[in-house]
Amino acid sequence: MLPNSVPLAKVIRLILLCAIPIGTVSGQCTNNNTAIAGGAITPPCPGTMTVACVNSGEYALVNVAAGRIYEFSTCGATYNTEITLFNNAGGGSIGYNNDACGEQSLITWTATFNGQVRVLVDRYVAFWWHCNHNGGCVALSITCLNFPPPVTNNECANAIDLFAFPGCFMQAYSNVGATNSSTTPNPTCGYNGSARDVWFRFTVPPSGVVTIRSKGFSLTDGAMQIYSGTCGALSLVECDDDDGPGLMPMIDRRCVHLTPNQTYYLRFWGYNGSSGTFGICVDGPDFFLTPQQDCAGGFTVCNSGGVNNSSDYTGCTQDLSSGNHGCLLNNERQGTWYYFSPQTTGTIAFDLTPINSLGNPSSVDYDFAIWGPFPTVSCPPAGNPLRCSYALPSTSGPWNTGMAAGNVDLSEPASGNGFVAPITIAPAAVDQVFVMYLDNWDLDGQAFNLTWNLSNPALLDCTVLPVRLLSFDGVPEGSAVRLNWVTQALGETERFFVQHSSNGADFVTIGTMDAVNSGNATTDYVFFHKDPLNGSNFYRLEQVDRDGSNHTSNVVHVEMRSGHHLLVPRPNPASNVVYVDLPSSISDLYRITLMDASGRMVSSRTGRIIEDLGKAEIPLFDLDAGCYVVHVNDEKGNSVATGRFIKE
Repeated sequence: MLPNSVPLAKVIRLILLCAIPIGTVSGQCTNNNTAIAGGAITPPCPGTMTVACVNSGEYALVNVAAGRIYEFSTCGATYNTEITLFNNAGGGSIGYNNDACGEQSLITWTATFNGQVRVLVDRYVAFWWHCNHNGGCVALSITCLNFPPPVTNNECANAIDLFAFPGCFMQAYSNVGATNSSTTPNPTCGYNGSARDVWFRFTVPPSGVVTIRSKGFSLTDGAMQIYSGTCGALSLVECDDDDGPGLMPMIDRRCVHLTPNQTYYLRFWGYNGSSGTFGICVDGPDFFLTPQQDCAGGFTVCNSGGVNNSSDYTGCTQDLSSGNHGCLLNNERQGTWYYFSPQTTGTIAFDLTPINSLGNPSSVDYDFAIWGPFPTVSCPPAGNPLRCSYALPSTSGPWNTGMAAGNVDLSEPASGNGFVAPITIAPAAVDQVFVMYLDNWDLDGQAFNLTWNLSNPALLDCTVLPVRLLSFDGVPEGSAVRLNWVTQALGETERFFVQHSSNGADFVTIGTMDAVNSGNATTDYVFFHKDPLNGSNFYRLEQVDRDGSNHTSNVVHVEMRSGHHLLVPRPNPASNVVYVDLPSSISDLYRITLMDASGRMVSSRTGRIIEDLGKAEIPLFDLDAGCYVVHVNDEKGNSVATGRFIKE
C-alpha cells in the first residue's frame, strides 16, 4: 500500500520517470538531415567541446580517428531528442540513442576508422512519430578520449596512480586481457569469482573527501572496491556496483570521509567477468565546505541579485522530518539551503524557473519552503514553514514556482498552482533571519534561476548573517607555509585567529586577521607561517563574531620536507604554459621532467637559473589534456621538488 502522505500525482510521476528505459530504441533515423554551417569539426582529444546550435533535422560533420572514444550528447536540450551516427562515406547507421539522459540523447562510440561521421539530431514526438525535423536549436556536446594503453595494472603492485583534483577529469582505461588478480581479500559486491580486475591508487586530499566516478565505454557494467593499507595487507573500505550512470559504479565519500593524505587502492572489474574500456576519475577537493545541501551550509543572500544553483545529492545531514517539513512530504530530495534577512519593512516575492544547460526553461519539478523569522540562523529550522509549495506542474508547463502577488495561500499541496502569497515584512521582522530550502523533486540535477521581486531593491541585507568560508588551504612556499582562505558575507564576523598544531589536536594561535564585510562578493585572505615544523603542520581558523560566538574551520595539513620542495604550479589548470618556483637549493643548472597519469615520461629538459628569478617556465603546447606530475632535479641528479597540475 502507498503511504497516505504521498500525493498520488507525484507517485505516478515517479513511477513514469523510473520506468523510462535508458537508450530506448524506436528505430534509427534516416540519413536525410542537412549539414550545419561551418564544415567539419575536429574535437580536441582528450577534451570536450560544444557545438552551440544543431537544429532538429541537421547534422554535425565530425572528424574522427580510429581507436579514439567519442561521446555525443544533447543532454541539455529542451525537447525530446534522438541522435543517429552515420559514416560520412556511406552505409547504414553506426549508432543510435533516444533517452540516455531523461528524454535527451547520448552515444558513446569507439571509432573503427579514420574519417568523418555525421551526428544527426532529430526530435522524438511519440513512438509512432519520431525522427521529426521540427524542434529547434540544441547544443551538441562532443567529448573525445584517447584509447587506453594495454593493461599493465592487473595486480595491486602495479597500480596506476589516479590524481585527486577538484572536479572530475575523466580518463580512459581498459581491463581487456586482464585476469583475476591474486590480491586478497576478494571484493564484497558485484563479484562472482570472475573479476578480470585492474588496480589503481590515489592519495586522499587534506579534506578527506573524494568522489570516485566511472563511465562505461565498451564495458557498460562494472564494479569497484576501495582498500586501505598496502598490497600485502589490504583492508576493505567500500564496494559499489551500480550507483553511477547506468550499471557503472560510483563511490561518494563526501559525507563519510577517508583519512587525509593517506594512499588508498582501488580495484575495478567488469561484472560477471566482462571486459572493455571505461572511464574513471577521482574528484577530491583540498577543502570541503559544509555542503549547501545541508542547512548548516546555507548560502547567504545579501541583496536583490538573482540566485542560480543546482544539486546532485541530498547532503550529509537530515534537516527535514515530520516535525518541520510542512508541505514537503518527501522531506529533502535534491535541494539547496539559503539564508536572507530584511533590513526594512516591505514585501518579498520571487520566481524560480528550472533551466537546462543552455539557460532555457526546463520541465523540472521544483518545490520550496521558507521558515522564520528567527533571531539567528536556525538549523534545522524549527516548526512548520512560513511559506511552502509542493505543486506538481502540468506536463505542458509552465514549471515556475515561487511567491507572487494575487495568491493568498501560505502553503499548497501537489494540486497547487506553484505560487503562494508573498511575505510581508513587519517592523518586528526587520533584521531577523529567514531560512529557505529549494528542492529538485525530480532528482535530475537540473539547475534553476531565482529572481527576487522586492518592494524595495535594498530590502535584503546580510549584516546580521554569519560568514561563509568558501575555501581554506595551505601550501609550502620556500621555507614558509602560505595559508589562503576565501569568505563571503562577513557582516557579523570580527576577526580570524590562525592556529597551528604539530599533531592535529593541540592548537596554538600564531596570528590574527580582521574580517572584511564582502556582501555577495568574496574576500581573499593570505597568511604566512614563517616558522613551520619540518614534517607535518596542521592549521585551522577560529572565526570570532561580534557577539562573542566563535566557529572553527576544518583542519588543513601541510607537509614540509627538509631538502625537498613541494611545487605549486600556476596557473592550475593550465593551457599553454605553467610556471613553478624553484627551490632555493638550486643555484645554477636543473632538469625538469614531466610524467603523465600512467607514469610515462612525456618531456625532459635542462635549464639554468637566470638573474636570480628562481622561476621556471614549462611550455605545454605539445601535451594532450590530462593530469601531470613535474619533477625537478638539481645538477647532481638529486630529486629536489615535485608538484602536479592539469593541462586543459
